[in-house]
Amino acid sequence: LHDKVADVMAALKRFEPRPLSLYEHGGLLFSEPSEVLHQIVGGRREPIPLTEGRVASAIYSDRVIVGRETIEIRHEAASRYAGMLSFKEYPARTRTGMLDGALTSPFELILTQSFSFASKADARVIMGRKQNQMVSSGDKAASQIDELDEAMDDLESNRFVLGEHHLTLSVFASSVKELTDNLAKARASLTSGGAVVAREDLGLEAAWWAQLPGNFRYRARSGAITSRNFAALSPFHSYPIGQKDGNEWGPAVALLKTASGSPYYFNFHYGDLGNTFVCGPSGAGKTVLLNFMLSQLEKHDPHVVFFDKDRGADLYVRAAGGAYLPLKNGVPTGCAPLKALELTPQNKVFLTRWVGKLVGSTTRELTVTELRDIASAIDGLADLPVERRTIGALRTFLNNTDPEGIAARLRRWERGGPLGWVFDNVIEDIGFGAFGAGGRFVGYDMTDFLDNEEIRTPLMAYLFHRVEQLIDGRRIIIVIDEFWKALQDEGFRDLAQNKLKTIRKQNGLMLFATQSPRDALVSPIAHTIIEQCPTQIFLPNARGNHADYVEGFKLTEREYELIARELSVESRRFVLKQGHNSVVAELNLRGFDDELAILSGRTANVELAEAIRAEVGNQGGDWLPIFHQRRNAG
Repeated sequence: LHDKVADVMAALKRFEPRPLSLYEHGGLLFSEPSEVLHQIVGGRREPIPLTEGRVASAIYSDRVIVGRETIEIRHEAASRYAGMLSFKEYPARTRTGMLDGALTSPFELILTQSFSFASKADARVIMGRKQNQMVSSGDKAASQIDELDEAMDDLESNRFVLGEHHLTLSVFASSVKELTDNLAKARASLTSGGAVVAREDLGLEAAWWAQLPGNFRYRARSGAITSRNFAALSPFHSYPIGQKDGNEWGPAVALLKTASGSPYYFNFHYGDLGNTFVCGPSGAGKTVLLNFMLSQLEKHDPHVVFFDKDRGADLYVRAAGGAYLPLKNGVPTGCAPLKALELTPQNKVFLTRWVGKLVGSTTRELTVTELRDIASAIDGLADLPVERRTIGALRTFLNNTDPEGIAARLRRWERGGPLGWVFDNVIEDIGFGAFGAGGRFVGYDMTDFLDNEEIRTPLMAYLFHRVEQLIDGRRIIIVIDEFWKALQDEGFRDLAQNKLKTIRKQNGLMLFATQSPRDALVSPIAHTIIEQCPTQIFLPNARGNHADYVEGFKLTEREYELIARELSVESRRFVLKQGHNSVVAELNLRGFDDELAILSGRTANVELAEAIRAEVGNQGGDWLPIFHQRRNAG
């Protein structure tokens, strides 16, 4: 038996199956196989403890009353009703996906199929009898008689096997009237595949119990079909449901709705790798989706560092109790690396390289002597109190006689110089102190600096160095909106590439967002992004380029059709792909106007909130109520 289970698991590996087993909860053992059987018999899933008696007694806890055409299932508080449809006549042709329409039905159902193999001798008799009947009756369908000849040859050649098959569809509702409507819709979805469908009446009870595995003798209607037909009827098509529990960080991050109306338990992690790529054009809802997912992550208590663009996350970060710093050209950033970083060996190495960036190592390679002089000057700061560790103080440990030397080139970064506002601030105040005081969220608006290479390179290097110091096993998320801009910086690009590959081992994940897939594909680390981001979200893009999606991100033609043609921005749907599986999910927050005002990050709302904070302060409890009041009044 174990060998057979292993064979089945290997054959279905792509579907990621797992054997049903026992599990422990509250010190008691519960049985997953019994829970599935109970759901088939009683129409609902509930915990079933492991008992010493017969399984039948454990799974049959709801009273099933069989009427002429309807089954009533009496639960403790209310009754549910069920009706059953069966194949009366099989379609002349079967095709893969012919039952997919039933899976989109907006009501509960159980689709049951069984296939019992016939011996080759019995199969010859069945097919020969059918052929003789057609010939004896003068049937003019000569092509079908010829096809039977071919089929018998295929049977003898073991190209397929013949078997006895049955199919039923149980439909559930809370009232008889609702059941009638649901059955009509279910019948339409089955007949569209070419089958003649009948509602079970006299054979209703037998058909109900035939849903249980192994109850072949209760099958009310069955027919002989080939294994090819059965494969078409059972292609394992379904809508992925994600994983509710047992994920890398515990319960699912969010519950989404699929295009079929079924639930999807979303997680950033696919296995133990949580890096995620989000792509959607302006106005498609990317910012709302991004901020919503982060808000749902709060249950897992992660530390979040958000590198933002155009202040899209400003309101959300502040409303979530985080620190948000809109870094602007000419305005003190709050960065003071020489004061904030302890002069540990690791930090000294970083500071040496960082000072090198300030003095132009991005345009020419520093000599060994210059690097040694910088390292010696940093060592000299150790003798000074922290408050005196400035760029000006660093210059005193360098050669100031050379007009083109390092000390001279550092002068513009010194307080009072044209760039003194960037790194030579009185105190370090860039939000990382909040992490030590229980804070968990900090955001930076990098818009002003993304096109300013002189400032961007050392600033991104310093901020990312501070982020790396947070990666110590705690749950951490690094979010980079419009990441392609940040990746134009070579130093940041190298850091991002390294972290994409290693952050999984450090209990973290990276979340990249952009408006166009082309932005990611032109990056020198495009291969790493695609390979190391198993979770990919694509919002509708009517102007999406086929090559970018299909050749670049290896999407299927169907997935591209959904993104470029079938899904509209107004539908609030998107393609969510994890591993080999993809699903059309929906995030429609219609009616949540106050929440959308925070999650969407519209410029007008950001400016309104900024004006209010100038009046009442930065505490969320102070400015949020006034913000909603004025926004709704305006």
